[in-house]
Amino acid sequence: MSRTHFFLTNQLNEVETQVVTCIIRHLDNGERKVSIAQIANECYVSTAFISKMCKRLGFAGYTELVYNLSQSQEEAQRQMVFDLSALVDNYSEEQTAQFLRILREYQDTKCFVVGEGFADTVADYIAQRLSVCGFMAFNRVQFYDYMVFRESHRKYLQNNIEPSFIIAISQSGETESVLGNIRRAKQNGFRVIAFTKMAKSSLAEEADLTFVVDSARQALISAVPNPFFGKVIIAMEELLGLFFQQEQNRMEKVK
Repeated sequence: MSRTHFFLTNQLNEVETQVVTCIIRHLDNGERKVSIAQIANECYVSTAFISKMCKRLGFAGYTELVYNLSQSQEEAQRQMVFDLSALVDNYSEEQTAQFLRILREYQDTKCFVVGEGFADTVADYIAQRLSVCGFMAFNRVQFYDYMVFRESHRKYLQNNIEPSFIIAISQSGETESVLGNIRRAKQNGFRVIAFTKMAKSSLAEEADLTFVVDSARQALISAVPNPFFGKVIIAMEELLGLFFQQEQNRMEKVK
């Protein structure tokens, strides 16, 4: 356990917690030079109070405290990247950045998540998770059927569905119903995000962004463990965590 983690969880009173939280907020915003006077002013305490707190916690002074908080923050970010790279076989920073751009661009439009069999259960989880996070996400409404409905009732509607994104889950990357949905989605200007075991598959080839998960493991066979579906869910949780961390940082900068 690091010294920073120890004092954050065990040694701070309410006012000191406010001071440390204030410093961390500035670090999260990318600020590396925030003065003790600024923190004292924002927390309504004296600089002497902060200096005494630093000494009591075992630091030489305010500068060392900020340095240790900064190091702990960077370590946490590295750990998050490690977790995602351990889940996604073809992980890259650009791939993750592209995913975040797609979510940000289409945050206010309808999106779809599709799968078949066990993958449909995962799709249902992801759709519900996205909905909780403020996205208008749909599952178990086939994209193809949805568009047919839209087109057959076009005279009652002012606009067609706006382009957005569709997330597709398929171990083999060859599930016909999933492929049919993404092809129809692409015809309507949707971006396709795929989760599959097979880097060389129809789904991977047609997707705009493919996350290859658990490619070296067996498919679903009898009693053989198959971590694919669980890893897809965890990978999605990590990606959403990065998305909302990025959104929070952007909002703080606007303030």
